[in-house]
Amino acid sequence: MRLILGGPTIGGTGMMTTRGTSLLLRLGAVALAVLALALASASSGNAAARRSEPNAANPTGTAKQLVNRLFVLLVRKDRVALETFLSPAFQVQRADGSGSGKTAYLANLATINRFRISGLRATRAGTTIVARYLADVEGVVNGKPYTPGPAPRLSVFAWNGKRWQLAAHANFNPLTG
Repeated sequence: MRLILGGPTIGGTGMMTTRGTSLLLRLGAVALAVLALALASASSGNAAARRSEPNAANPTGTAKQLVNRLFVLLVRKDRVALETFLSPAFQVQRADGSGSGKTAYLANLATINRFRISGLRATRAGTTIVARYLADVEGVVNGKPYTPGPAPRLSVFAWNGKRWQLAAHANFNPLTG
């Protein structure tokens, strides 16, 4: 097995190995966890913002609302609302290996025809909520049809003192047997 910029491949064919995919998934999860901790640390001194946060005791309930809001805004392609909903620090990592920041993401929104969220779990530290869940989406991403079945997602939300914003989002390939 050799390492190519896109990740470990079999004989240079571009086919991901199970071991390589697992490594990429773990690296992505670690990167998002570090981002979540950094956001929590940076905002921990802002007591006024913490006092005004909604649903402090129920991170899963808050995360369900935020994740659904994200997907509804994407279905509607509501760039104006997404501009406010996405943090200035927003990053996305897609299952195909592509990624982008806020400006590029808003310029090339996925087309989502339908979605279903399941298995959502969330944790919270200070002004940061980290949500993991499965999203079953039908649509087009980067010009390619996208219907992988329930695929793991990880979203990080940060309270900015006025509202929750999406700071990071990662899509992973669905598990196959």
